[in-house]
Amino acid sequence: MILVTGATGKVGGHVLTRLREAGHQVRALSRDPDRADLPADVEVIAGSPAQVDSSAAALAGVDAAFVCLVGDVETQARGFAEAVRRVGGVRRLVLLSSSAVLHPVRHRIGDEHRAAEELIGAVAPHATLLRPGPFHTNSLWWAKSIREQGRVRCLVGNNPGAPLDPDDLAAVVVAALTSAEHARQRYELTGPEVLTSAEQVRTIAEVTGRELDFEVAAPAEVVAMFASITGDRPAAVTNVAALHSAQVPWGRTTDTIQRLLGRQPRTFRDWAAENAHLFK
Repeated sequence: MILVTGATGKVGGHVLTRLREAGHQVRALSRDPDRADLPADVEVIAGSPAQVDSSAAALAGVDAAFVCLVGDVETQARGFAEAVRRVGGVRRLVLLSSSAVLHPVRHRIGDEHRAAEELIGAVAPHATLLRPGPFHTNSLWWAKSIREQGRVRCLVGNNPGAPLDPDDLAAVVVAALTSAEHARQRYELTGPEVLTSAEQVRTIAEVTGRELDFEVAAPAEVVAMFASITGDRPAAVTNVAALHSAQVPWGRTTDTIQRLLGRQPRTFRDWAAENAHLFK
């Protein structure tokens, strides 16, 4: 039995599908099982990683667990780590972290994922830590304005990044869940090419046959926007500073996916062409 948290998310959904296709028994931890609408052959436990009791119930009897934390990452990691301790450990554990932990500019996102790595590592020192950068699917943040206005106002700057297909990441997750050779490894994962935000928008324009305008929102404007949503201005300041920094750690490619999967990761253009309808 393999536990998947975040089973309806952009990564967890692919992990769930790949595990089921490979014939594995899957259990999911879901905040809202009814809305999750998972396949009938998936055992569903109601709860979240932050809830020790429900996480412990979900972990009982599993051989491996995929941990994907969203929202208050540190709080969720603390609860899940306590659940791992309560059940006496898990043979294989894969934590979806972030390359934000490698950023030289200290910021809230990186700090939370760093804390999660430490909390999970304390109870599962054999855990596999996955540190992806941005995903191809992040460009869906722009889909509404592209469809309705033919423009993108980018909130994360125009720094280079090597975006990754979530399904490529899911393939790595499944490999780590089903083989002991990935224990204690820390993998930095990227796509095959470095692109700025403007270059991603240009690619979307080409595959959709549309002319698109691109501009970068001023950092001060983005800070004000995030602070108004979260009520946490200090976190907004540090996160925006990191995103707009020229030192982003995801601004280069790695060969991790090719080494682990024996193939090149999927390009942004291929993903955009397949999903062009979402931008029309």
